[in-house]
Amino acid sequence: MPDTQHDQAKKDVERLILKFKQFQEAGQTKRLGEEETKKTFITPLFRALGWDMENDYSLDEVINEEKVSKGRVDYSFRINGIPKFFLEAKALNKGLDEAKDASQAINYAWHKGTSWAVLTDFQTLVIYNAEVKDNNLSNARFKTLTFDQFAEHFSELWLLSKLAFQESLLDTAALNWGKKLRKTKVGDQLLSELMQHRALLSKNIVKNNAGKNLSEEEVDEAVQRIIDRLIFIRTAEDRNIEPPTLLPKVREFEEKKSGKLTSALNEIYLHFDKTYNSKLFTFNAGDLAQRHLCETIDIDNEVLAQVIKGLYDSKDGLTHYDFSAIDADVLGNIYEQYLSHILKKTDKRAKVESKEAHRKEQGIYYTPTYIVDYIVRNTLGEMLKNKKPDEVDKIKVLDMACGSGSFLLKAFDVLDDYYKKKDKNYAQAKLDPESEAAKITRKTKILKNNLYGVDLDPKAVEIAQLNLLLKAAETKHRLPDLRENIKCGNSLIDDPTVAGDRAFNWSKEFEGIMKDGGFDVVVGNPPYVRIQTMAEKDVKYFSLNYSSTTRNYDIYCLFVEQALKLLKPGGVLGYILPSKFFTAEYGEGLRKVISSKKALNKLVDFKEFQVFSGATTYTCLLFLKNEENRSFEYAEFNKANTNNGKTLIESDLRKSSLNQPKDAEPWILVAGDQLSIVEKLKRFPKLGDISKSIFVGVQTSADKVMILSGSNHDALFSKSLNRSEKLELDLLRPLLSGTDVKRYKPLKTRQFVIFPYWVQDSKANLAPFDEVEKKCPNLARYLRENKKALENRENGKMKGLNWYAYVYPKNLTKQSFPKICIPRLAHRINAVYDDGNFCLDNVDVSGVMLSKDDYEFVTAILNSKLLTFYLTKISTPFRGGFYSCNKQYLEQLPIVDASSANKTKLVELARKMAKVSAQLGALEDKPTDARPGLEKEFFELDQNLDALVYDLYGLTAEERRIVEEAVK
Repeated sequence: MPDTQHDQAKKDVERLILKFKQFQEAGQTKRLGEEETKKTFITPLFRALGWDMENDYSLDEVINEEKVSKGRVDYSFRINGIPKFFLEAKALNKGLDEAKDASQAINYAWHKGTSWAVLTDFQTLVIYNAEVKDNNLSNARFKTLTFDQFAEHFSELWLLSKLAFQESLLDTAALNWGKKLRKTKVGDQLLSELMQHRALLSKNIVKNNAGKNLSEEEVDEAVQRIIDRLIFIRTAEDRNIEPPTLLPKVREFEEKKSGKLTSALNEIYLHFDKTYNSKLFTFNAGDLAQRHLCETIDIDNEVLAQVIKGLYDSKDGLTHYDFSAIDADVLGNIYEQYLSHILKKTDKRAKVESKEAHRKEQGIYYTPTYIVDYIVRNTLGEMLKNKKPDEVDKIKVLDMACGSGSFLLKAFDVLDDYYKKKDKNYAQAKLDPESEAAKITRKTKILKNNLYGVDLDPKAVEIAQLNLLLKAAETKHRLPDLRENIKCGNSLIDDPTVAGDRAFNWSKEFEGIMKDGGFDVVVGNPPYVRIQTMAEKDVKYFSLNYSSTTRNYDIYCLFVEQALKLLKPGGVLGYILPSKFFTAEYGEGLRKVISSKKALNKLVDFKEFQVFSGATTYTCLLFLKNEENRSFEYAEFNKANTNNGKTLIESDLRKSSLNQPKDAEPWILVAGDQLSIVEKLKRFPKLGDISKSIFVGVQTSADKVMILSGSNHDALFSKSLNRSEKLELDLLRPLLSGTDVKRYKPLKTRQFVIFPYWVQDSKANLAPFDEVEKKCPNLARYLRENKKALENRENGKMKGLNWYAYVYPKNLTKQSFPKICIPRLAHRINAVYDDGNFCLDNVDVSGVMLSKDDYEFVTAILNSKLLTFYLTKISTPFRGGFYSCNKQYLEQLPIVDASSANKTKLVELARKMAKVSAQLGALEDKPTDARPGLEKEFFELDQNLDALVYDLYGLTAEERRIVEEAVK
């Protein structure tokens, strides 16, 4: 932390302490009420700690919190819109009633998902950890400071400074002191109980309504609507819009033990329908056709009572759910996970299952709040700058795969902030409560005029509508009908013969918007679904209607292409999606779509950093502008700067301005001072230019049968038979896997592959089985024992005469030629020369055959730091610092055309390194004095080789330093 700010803060606090003592001596402290206490001492204290108490520079750094169901918490302190702690301020003339006041602050912080609550009247200041949720306040109390300790223990007070929260110092201190315990947050706990409510209702509906022949979809829809309505009612209660409604009704029925609770609920629904008219509670008692299914089914009183009570208090009784204090994005997260559970129904029972496979097949990944915030602020937020209110009224924001509506909820907040700031009376509004009528009008206008969404899942559509309605549900007033804004359909298919009733015609569904040129902003997190899992009719439709359907494409490519079609000229797009399309072959179509329009505006590359919890996906933020852009901003995410992955600010990004990519070529993206090095290396000949072939290894489609482990053919272990076998060498080949290939280390035989082919005159012919029996009787017997498994490959494709052949006999002759072997996934390039003795494993190793015999030189070049540096700029990153060395990346590597003298120098260095490496290998794990000397010699040779490579490529001293720093 900067000393000047820390020291100045301490001086300001010391002046406050002196002032307080003067007030004390004069007897004035006993006359100070809450407002005077805040104004005179508490506000200056936190201003000294670096907080913008008057929000002169930010709309929402320190917020006066709204009233909650039980009392009031005075302030929330935020960084980048994320609450860091809540403050309950008390009057000096009353003192602190810790039991009452602290519980209120802790409860509020708990429901907001924030760890810290502070209680103070300045004379005493107490910090609580809201995650410690029990009845003993001493367990939650982290620190207590009296005013006369503020200076002496300033380092402890400083934990509440803005700078300290930016560096997570309070969390760190609490963890070290054992006062920060990991508890289940309200979101996780509510999700768990919602799942139980859903299962309970589903089972009971199936049991009690057997005669109605309800489908899974109908049961699910009824349960969904019941839970949505109950959550809306609970929210209205906790916001003091409605009096306690549900729990009194449950208690009444529990006392009477007669009647039907469903009937009482229907009366409540009728009241809410008349009051709010949002279609969530559509009710017509006299017309069954207009009543929702959930109003016509039979549910046991005990089951409904259990569900309703579960929306008030947690099962363990330690948490009271306050829906007015649960942010919409927390509910969004809960519902996104809720959508990943599916109902399984039989004639007599039903159960709800958590299906990770269902989540993946639907491409569902809940977007973290900080990503949603960044995308919306860098699209809609940028568009709002210098716009007049009448122009903003016409802005149309779309999420084509809206899920529970998290992006639209953030767009709502951004628009709401804009209108509040533009209000001529906003300065006064900060002091006086905004009129309810103005607030309702503003929020309703945003919901109806600005926000639009589509989703394939009707449950998601209903949830998105509910979440948006909750934004406007602050008083008893009619809520907008959002069915024309948030719709159910297939955003990519408009043909009913393909998509059925989910077919979505944009020109009809949003006729006015499309006639006006399209949407202004498209945001979201499109689904990630590979072509292999799509329905055949969908794939056929996509190939006829989209340009981005190249090779084994992913459906997110089509969402980008479709979004560009839906954007009006000058409109902007912001998506989070996989970054693999930058360089992957399947991304060729999408790259061409983007480059042809010169639409790339900004790109944030997360590299190997994992944005999504519980899913390994390498992502980026893609920002497009539907007009020709001369250049675009490329930014690499620096995870070392992150605030525990909960924020994304500009200081986290290393930026460069790059030219628009050309046509469909792979995107080589480099930020900062590395750009000039990459541009220099791009001018050299490519490995693909000097190679006859870059190829993969053999693919047996039955590795447990065809690959046997061991270095001696007399004792090879078979996984399929779980025993050792003695097989003839004639049709066996040593096999290399990725872990066998390490730079400068000799290749060793650890396993063999059955290679049932005769190679002659550059052709590979399958050995007839009768020949196999004559020349290799043991091998023939082994194959026959595994015949069933071999025949069943590819769903029985190999039944017939050639049952022991490879399903895909590719690159067979190339295995016998000299080649450079390179593992296809590595931290750095590992290249080893093979004279043709080994076969390569299809999954693990690539082979490179050169046009001329320059193998030792090229292998040495490939093993240098410089080539690994270049690979990391063009290849796909994987978790753990790995990079792909597939053909599409290897063929782009720059290979210098050196003089014969320099080639000789480089080869001699490489040979020396191989010799030293062999000497080290011979030592194995034996303790010996020779090892340190050999390791030092190897290290120095490696440095010398890298230095020579830098010379050959013409790198400056500064460029060498950059490469060395990047490849550690």
